[in-house]
Amino acid sequence: MDNIEKKLDSELIYDGKVIHVRRDKVLCPNGKESYREIVDHHGGVGVLAFLDGKIALVKQYRYAYQEELYEMPAGKLEKDEDPSEGGRRELEEEVGYVADKFEYLGKMYPSCGYTNEIIYLYKAENLRKTHMHLDEDEFVEVYWFSLEEIKKMVKSGQIVDAKTICALYLLDS
Repeated sequence: MDNIEKKLDSELIYDGKVIHVRRDKVLCPNGKESYREIVDHHGGVGVLAFLDGKIALVKQYRYAYQEELYEMPAGKLEKDEDPSEGGRRELEEEVGYVADKFEYLGKMYPSCGYTNEIIYLYKAENLRKTHMHLDEDEFVEVYWFSLEEIKKMVKSGQIVDAKTICALYLLDS
């Protein structure tokens, strides 16, 4: 059975700085029409940065969840930005390092039911210190943990961020 849905019409609902929301009318495989609300997003990157046997995590307040979360350094891609370049940019902005070795781990779809966002995941090694360049509305603290400490933090629920957990899985694969 062919489960592809065909777009019949699309209406822009919201046009924001980071996201755009549209309502698409689709033709379902059974011949019936339905609607899909989609969040359009340029995508993001996450970087597992290694230095002296430790991995950088940032602790950042996430307004949507009303809590501080430990996460890998990450951020949104600019329109048409190469994911590798975006990852290198985010590493320097959030952690204050550049990497001589930058390896693609994979990609993830963080919420495939309603957004087309793709997050590209990288491993960074051979780091050199530069300076952090945080956005004026971005506030992060950088911590360095061993891989074993991070795995324990995932199992204990201290790390709940999906991209970080996914990158750790890909790292071990």
